[in-house]
Amino acid sequence: MSRLPLRLELDGPSANGDTLDLILETVRTHFDMQVAYVSEIIDGNSVFRAVSAPGFEAIAFPGAVLSLQEVYCQHILDGRLPSVMADTADHPLAVSMPITANIPIGSHLSVPVHREDGSVFGMFCCLRSTPHPTLGERDLKIMETFANLASRQINAGLRRRSEAAAAASRIDSALKGDALRIVLQPIVSLESGAPIKFEALSRFAGDPYRPPNIWYEEAGAIGRRVELESFSISRALALFSDLPQDVTIGVNASPETIATGVLSDIIRAVDPSRVVVEVTEHDIVEDHERLGFELDRLKALGVRTAVDDVGAGFSGLVALLRMKPDILKLDIELIRDIDVNPAKQALVAGMVHFAEQTGAATIAEGVETEAERAMLLRLRVHLGQGYLFGRPMEVADASAWLAAKRS
Repeated sequence: MSRLPLRLELDGPSANGDTLDLILETVRTHFDMQVAYVSEIIDGNSVFRAVSAPGFEAIAFPGAVLSLQEVYCQHILDGRLPSVMADTADHPLAVSMPITANIPIGSHLSVPVHREDGSVFGMFCCLRSTPHPTLGERDLKIMETFANLASRQINAGLRRRSEAAAAASRIDSALKGDALRIVLQPIVSLESGAPIKFEALSRFAGDPYRPPNIWYEEAGAIGRRVELESFSISRALALFSDLPQDVTIGVNASPETIATGVLSDIIRAVDPSRVVVEVTEHDIVEDHERLGFELDRLKALGVRTAVDDVGAGFSGLVALLRMKPDILKLDIELIRDIDVNPAKQALVAGMVHFAEQTGAATIAEGVETEAERAMLLRLRVHLGQGYLFGRPMEVADASAWLAAKRS
């Protein structure tokens, strides 16, 4: 039987799977085989990771595990069986193995797949139930070429797996309290400087230092953002015990975390009227209806809500209308040099008008100069946050700062 020509379009994913699936399908059809697969060798077992085996899915499927004692892999790696077996009946060791008759395997072609460090990841194999008389050394070279292509995909996956494991380890450390601490930054009256509330901010230890947004983005990438944010919020609300009874704390939460409904139980452990939940406008809102429902639940508890970084995100006024926040926090990029930037002044004036029409308060983030403060007051922004008033501080320092301001 003549072989199908090799397909070379291996740069991108196929319609029915990723590049590795395409490589396996190409090898299987080119060599006129029934099964092609990539296996990983783990703890004395051969674990199928990717498979092309139409009609043979019952015996060859991703996740299938076979002992190395049952299969050819280790024998091929150790040189007891050749990589190319046009007819397994010509090889006494293969004949003696139960798998040869049970599947059956009439012909077999297999080469190792290596990790980036040169160690063996597993095997790249194809087989059929009948002998394949024309199979030879030339085919082995082609097989090795495709194994190298497969190894690139595998090593990319291994890197992702390693990165995810490292991220999970860092998050586990933070959840144990080893790498996460909460600091408080004051929000004040722009006119008098009187303290209004604090915003709780996460600070993560680690070398090299990475800002909090990177931690939360990484947690999101491995499906643990809700877990990390919930823990951070619990840690922040625990600071109430070290602050006066009338102090309010704002906590940051992504739309994803809010939509789960987990915050209601966390906030019920304290006085909800002392909590402001700040939703960042940077985050994509995938389910406005669910988010709105959970925000309404929080408000029913007495929680106030804020939209953080207004003016920096994508969502715009439509999202603000849906969320119906009590507070709009104007992004630092809008506030920086606002005293000399008429365009920023116009944008803030519009947002203040929107807030006034919807009954929301406005807070300017990142206020650093008296000139910015004066301009914001002219624009009817009444509350501010930034280095001009106080940097993020430990709870003991925040308590002392508050006492000094109130004396």
